[in-house]
Amino acid sequence: IGIDPDSDDLSQLRYGKICILADADSDGLHIATLLCALFVKHFRTLVKHGHVYVALPPLYRIDLGKEVYY
Repeated sequence: IGIDPDSDDLSQLRYGKICILADADSDGLHIATLLCALFVKHFRTLVKHGHVYVALPPLYRIDLGKEVYY
């Protein structure tokens, strides 16, 4: 990602956002939590400056004819 762990210098950061994407089940939530813990522990500056995001996928899909709802 372009920076050293535990560094406060973001000048070499290669990405504007880090998006954590995981499944909507309990295993995916656990994986996302572990990744968040990694960034909070070793890349706290990224978290403080708003560079880390967690995407929450939909839990259900409903098909009504040709329309799809999430």
